[in-house]
Amino acid sequence: MKAVVYARVSTDEQNPRSQLEEVLRYAGERGYEVVRVFEENVSGSVDPFQRPGFTKLLEFLKSQDVDVVVMYDLTRFYRAASPTDALNKLRRVIDEYQVLVDFAREPEIEDPLFRELWMFIKSWFATYERLQASIRTRYGLARLRKEGRLYHKPDIAYYYAAWLYNKDLSEVSQEEYVSAKKQLQSIVKRYWENSAIKKTRIAEVLARNELREMYQRFPRAPRSYLAFYRLIRG
Repeated sequence: MKAVVYARVSTDEQNPRSQLEEVLRYAGERGYEVVRVFEENVSGSVDPFQRPGFTKLLEFLKSQDVDVVVMYDLTRFYRAASPTDALNKLRRVIDEYQVLVDFAREPEIEDPLFRELWMFIKSWFATYERLQASIRTRYGLARLRKEGRLYHKPDIAYYYAAWLYNKDLSEVSQEEYVSAKKQLQSIVKRYWENSAIKKTRIAEVLARNELREMYQRFPRAPRSYLAFYRLIRG
């Protein structure tokens, strides 16, 4: 996943670089590909959408394909007077810019309401991540159709190519699709030509074996007999 890092420090902090180093280390451990780092020196009470550095980050998100924004902790984003205000602004970033937000460490929160908000956010992220993946796929497919590169609903080979090359559906090239389709046809044919396996159960068998990880990433990928029939028939 492509990531940008946002590091906010205040003038009274003793070692502002240590925050950035920890965030970069965390991003590496998570397997994120950091494509840009945004740093600024400003109070946490300033609205994030009014900060010069954070505004530049948002502009970058508009023009680049980024999956996640990584910060040190929740207080780096906003020390709001109201926990609800902080959550609303966080959701605005996620909804408007189609990204996830991840934090490198647990924040030290004295305010009980803010602490409760953080616990809610942690549980909320897991569910929201799956939703965002689905939304990103839909936006990507819409863009492809607008560019004239995709006129149909993606078949099973598109999903396999996206999994094989670790891309979103919208990022799969024609060459990658063709190559992945040949590989998938070879896999499916072994079951298709096996008289001991009912063709109507091939998806079920593959979901437990060769395509298990693909279906974990793309739970809405086709599983019908017709999808595999079309694949075999070319």
